[in-house]
Amino acid sequence: MRECLYPLLKIKISVFVTVVLTTISYAQTKLISTGDEWLYYDHAEAPAENWYLPNQTNVKWKTGKSPLGYGDSDIATVVNYGEDDMNKHITKYFKKSFRINDPYSYLIYEVKLRRDDGIILYINGKEFIRDNMPNGPIDNNTVAKSIFSSPAEDEVYTLLLFPDDLLSGINTISASVHQASGISSDCFFNLELIADNDVEQIPLLLKENTIKNLHLDKKMKELNHLREMESKSLQYQLLEQSKDSSKNLFFIIFILLLLLAAVLAYFAKTYQNKIKKSDQQLKEFKQALSSKDQEMLSSSITSLNNQQFLGELKKSLSDCNKEDTAQLKKDIQRIIKKIDYNINQEEDWDNLKKHFAAIEAGYFERLIKEHPSLSEAELRHCIFIKLHMQTKEIAKILNIDPKSVQTSRYRIKKKMELGEGVNLKEYLLSI
Repeated sequence: MRECLYPLLKIKISVFVTVVLTTISYAQTKLISTGDEWLYYDHAEAPAENWYLPNQTNVKWKTGKSPLGYGDSDIATVVNYGEDDMNKHITKYFKKSFRINDPYSYLIYEVKLRRDDGIILYINGKEFIRDNMPNGPIDNNTVAKSIFSSPAEDEVYTLLLFPDDLLSGINTISASVHQASGISSDCFFNLELIADNDVEQIPLLLKENTIKNLHLDKKMKELNHLREMESKSLQYQLLEQSKDSSKNLFFIIFILLLLLAAVLAYFAKTYQNKIKKSDQQLKEFKQALSSKDQEMLSSSITSLNNQQFLGELKKSLSDCNKEDTAQLKKDIQRIIKKIDYNINQEEDWDNLKKHFAAIEAGYFERLIKEHPSLSEAELRHCIFIKLHMQTKEIAKILNIDPKSVQTSRYRIKKKMELGEGVNLKEYLLSI
């Protein structure tokens, strides 16, 4: 660090000597004087965050001549400190801009500063000096480190600025003045800026530069040493924490994996058992239902056969009725009425359709959708063909001649618009 500062010091000295040798006038020039107007902010709430930057002001900032403050006979502009004497505003803010065409036209710049209690001074938005104030971030309620009283409060504090601290054109000086407590009796701020080309200032300039560089070198060494110590300490702590964390994390992950595996195995086994049980119950239920439907279908067919038998019996009795006596006729007529009553029941047909639909789900709907012109009798005929019943069995149930069954099939094929080469039974089975 020291090797870097020495070349910088040589450059500054060279510049300053060149200025001295080429300067015609060695007079002092006051760039900021006592009695000049300053912008100031004396409200209870804090100003904008970047208030110290150039052009960062608003309508709440006021204008007054220096010195500024309260509680002192030298004050030219009294600033507001609030309504409570025992709880005054801690901080006041001041700003002033000035123009200098060429900072290097002067050898050195002197800042004559008087403040009460603590101050932070900014040059063009950069912190230049912090006096009687704590380190770290500063806000509207940060108090000064100690109270200034006579003769310290009357002392003029001299600071040196170098040409490279300023800009060509407009420059801005900003200051925040902080009281040590809310019961402080006075607040004071005044600043003068003097540009100087007096060659007698060169030794002072060199001394100031040397002190500044030595101080900076010492501070950098301290900061580097502190950073190294903190870095080593932090590395050691992180290493220890990493070891402990790795062990704990591995143990926790292992336990969680075991628990997760056990839970998954339990739920998987339980789920499989439920699935197996549900499948078995469903299978048994379907088997029972199918068996019951088959029984009911057989019962319905048997019932239809019985109807056919009763029909034949009725015909026989009717033939006998033509030749027997009057009493026999009456008895036969009564039997015929009973048979008619049983034959005319449509319930057996409905039961047949119901159980057929349970076995062949959706068959009726598909058949009617494809061939809506089929009659009820033709639909029944199609059911019997689907049930693989023979022509004679169908003829008996429908109480017609086997030839009529063939005729009905031909009529059904015609309604279905099936070709000659299409087998009706195979077609009905395919639906």
